[in-house]
Amino acid sequence: MKSLLQISTLYLLLLLLSGCEEDAPDNPYDNLEYPTEQESSVVLDKQSIEGLHRDVFLPTCANSGCHDGSFEPDFRTIQSTYNTTVGHLALKADPSGNIDTRVKAGDANNSMLVYRMTENLPNSSGIMPLNVEPDSDWPSLKEEHIANVRAWINAGAKNMIDG
Repeated sequence: MKSLLQISTLYLLLLLLSGCEEDAPDNPYDNLEYPTEQESSVVLDKQSIEGLHRDVFLPTCANSGCHDGSFEPDFRTIQSTYNTTVGHLALKADPSGNIDTRVKAGDANNSMLVYRMTENLPNSSGIMPLNVEPDSDWPSLKEEHIANVRAWINAGAKNMIDG
């Protein structure tokens, strides 16, 4: 049994060493430089999931201790934002019991996301966002951001592929 273990260990070591190359080719993705928004020719629609993620969800909601992946909805990426909001049941319903979906495509008035951004849900922590970063434009553009969220939802809450 001992010799079988020694042979297996030696074989594994040789296998690992044979896969090593001294002059491995450079990874072409190691040093990519992404254009800044000012340099980019891509203009995002402020009422699309991409524009909302850039302008609202990432800078305002994905803060540490908030919707940063520690609980849903998760606003860290465009995909996680979409996948944890659209069509998902809210953890709490509004007092009337009519709003029970985080984002109800085509119906901003019955979407908990809009409700939480505009109303204080009883027995909750308050109107969202609870905290904003010091350099956030939320205080000055709050109404515009909420209007853009409403417009996106009312237009069907499209994802990146549908948009």
